[in-house]
Amino acid sequence: MIPIFSTGISKYKLEDINNSKLIDYAINNYNVNKSKNIKNILKNFLFTTLNKVVEKKMNDHYYKIYNNRYCVKLSEAWSNYGNDDIISMPHIHPTTFLSAVYYPQAEDGEIVFVNPMAGLLSKQHLDMIDQHNPYTSECYSVPSRTGDLIIFSSMLMHFVRCPKQSNRISIAYNGTIND
Repeated sequence: MIPIFSTGISKYKLEDINNSKLIDYAINNYNVNKSKNIKNILKNFLFTTLNKVVEKKMNDHYYKIYNNRYCVKLSEAWSNYGNDDIISMPHIHPTTFLSAVYYPQAEDGEIVFVNPMAGLLSKQHLDMIDQHNPYTSECYSVPSRTGDLIIFSSMLMHFVRCPKQSNRISIAYNGTIND
């Protein structure tokens, strides 16, 4: 069988990131269920190392799929704390090319990606499937764990699933394509 029209995500375990300072920032600057400040993290010295690593990994992801005539530049970043209605609803990031999420603190929950080819799945029945695979899955979940960085297409529908009282902290990024 030949897989066609594929999309992919990249997952990295980051080391040497000062998570405690990122956690303090997220707790002290978080607006539950409100729009986020999407520029401060890109300018904040606490995030300098993480921002550089995320941008490099986003470019690594891009170069695995495309050529190296362009590069990804971080355009937006914000923190999330706990279970927020804004991130627990399925959504995309329509103004950017690649997105990423880093977890300075996470031992519960998951990020769920929705199959963009859902129309192809509309006629399948559960009794047709013994075990889900890339051709039959409606979604793909990645557990949220401390130190993980997940990179994905900004147009890939996704949402967060975690307990209401979760202490999960994430730093989300968007990147655009530049010459």
